[in-house]
Amino acid sequence: MRREKEEIAVLVRATPEKSRRNGYVHAVGVTGINKAGELLRLYPLRFRYGEGLVDFRKNDLLEVTVTKPEHDLRWESRKVLDYVNLEKPAKDREMKELILPLVTSLEGLNMEGASLGVVKPELLDVDVKVNSTETCDRQQYFNLMGDFLEKGEKAAMPVEVKYIFRCEGEDACRGHKIILLDWELNETVRNIVRGEGAPGAVKKKIREQLFELLKEKELYFIMGTHFIYGTWMITGIFCPEKENRNQSSIFDFKQERTDTAMEKIMT
Repeated sequence: MRREKEEIAVLVRATPEKSRRNGYVHAVGVTGINKAGELLRLYPLRFRYGEGLVDFRKNDLLEVTVTKPEHDLRWESRKVLDYVNLEKPAKDREMKELILPLVTSLEGLNMEGASLGVVKPELLDVDVKVNSTETCDRQQYFNLMGDFLEKGEKAAMPVEVKYIFRCEGEDACRGHKIILLDWELNETVRNIVRGEGAPGAVKKKIREQLFELLKEKELYFIMGTHFIYGTWMITGIFCPEKENRNQSSIFDFKQERTDTAMEKIMT
């Protein structure tokens, strides 16, 4: 198969999945934006527990060698053969500039037949379901999340967080109730479970941190479809910090766009 190289800015690190062949090896998927402003689903980026966690974070710039996946027909999906962290993390301002042109609604994404997208939600409520307060080990927690992804409703996550929201600016939107599967935020949930213990206290704390506080911020949901069921999931949350006017661009491809725009203005 044809190999290609892409530079992508990381929007989402998905929940790690354990290898069926080697339990020590895990893989993580990424949703990123390439130079052309396209959302891509990249998998697998491999790592091992005990050798440090994944060596990149949200907003990092990666150079990935990819090919078309054999079994995933979603057009945004790519199989990762290799990757390098370019060690140039972006500022939230830069990520926001990349994200804003992609903002749409779930209704629009369904019309396009897309499997990735960005929506700006109008938060209405959050539904928190505490299935267990006994699982605190990080790897075990992630494995349970992986089971949920693979088996759907046949498996239960320790804590399920579902947002109830409307797509801002979409008159046809009647509202959605969709599960959150953001890796970092589920780590927050795991820490809340470990710290609070009682289900009632867990639900209250999650509501405070993942709903009440977020309602007051600029918020975007990174959406993706389930590989098997095709249902929408919130795979990531982007909540930019307040803009610092003194920040300079560190994305080569973003800087190239800016330079080109300036040249047009000056000529």
